[in-house]
Amino acid sequence: SSLFGSDPPCYAKRTTATSAASSVGSGSGGGNPPSYSQASTTSSQHSSYGASYGASNGTSATSAAAMNQQNNRQSESEEERRRRQAIEKEIAEANLAAEAARRAAEEEARIEAEQTRLRQEHEQTVSKMRVMAASKAEFKIQALFSQYREEMKVELKDQKLLERGKETIERLLKEGEEKKAMLEKDGKQVDGMIEELEEWLASVDASNESEEDKKSEEIDGNCAKVDLLALPADTHSAQMLELSAEIATIDDCIYYLDQSLVRGGITLDVFMKEVRKLSKRQFLAKAHLMKIARIKSRV
Repeated sequence: SSLFGSDPPCYAKRTTATSAASSVGSGSGGGNPPSYSQASTTSSQHSSYGASYGASNGTSATSAAAMNQQNNRQSESEEERRRRQAIEKEIAEANLAAEAARRAAEEEARIEAEQTRLRQEHEQTVSKMRVMAASKAEFKIQALFSQYREEMKVELKDQKLLERGKETIERLLKEGEEKKAMLEKDGKQVDGMIEELEEWLASVDASNESEEDKKSEEIDGNCAKVDLLALPADTHSAQMLELSAEIATIDDCIYYLDQSLVRGGITLDVFMKEVRKLSKRQFLAKAHLMKIARIKSRV
């Protein structure tokens, strides 16, 4: 074959001993088929042997030898053709098997490479997700830690304030109890003193009743005399006398209210309220008095 040379590619080259044994086996009809070179050598030997045999038998056997030689050549060519077809078939099958094996190996390698790539991508994705989850968890933990720490600080401050307030309340309660005890004691003393004063006042009232009766009679007589000293000549004069007396009376009331405030008998609020009322009344009385005086001066 001009394509594969003397030996087909699916068979390995034989050594000298192996080639001889193969030639013997091929002559008996067993073993592997001979190579192209062996087949051509065998056919040439048979041809030379037939030629020498025909020359020795003479011209009578020349035609028979030629026919035998032609038949042998045809049989050998037919056998060689069948052998070549079988070899080519085996070569094609071997090539197909090799191509299928190569494709299967390539497909397996591709699948393995794809699986390796997918595995690496999966590992990378998992590692990224782990890193992201760890960072998020750390951030949340830090945020919660900061929040709880601030809450604990606030609660500790509130607890300290509550403790201080508790101490203050306990101290105030203690002081209140002490003051309550003192006030109760002072109240008992005041009650005793009030009883003594009431008894004394009762005795004084009893002793002064007769004297007051006498003095009241004298005062009534004197008042009647004083009223007779200033008698108004007309209605305007009577009004002016009443208004002047009211103004003087209000001055006396304001004076005694001031003295009561100094002694602590009334509070400042009560003092201001009463002074405001009296001042307003005194102002109206003075305005009325001035109006009457103007009217009287015109007359």
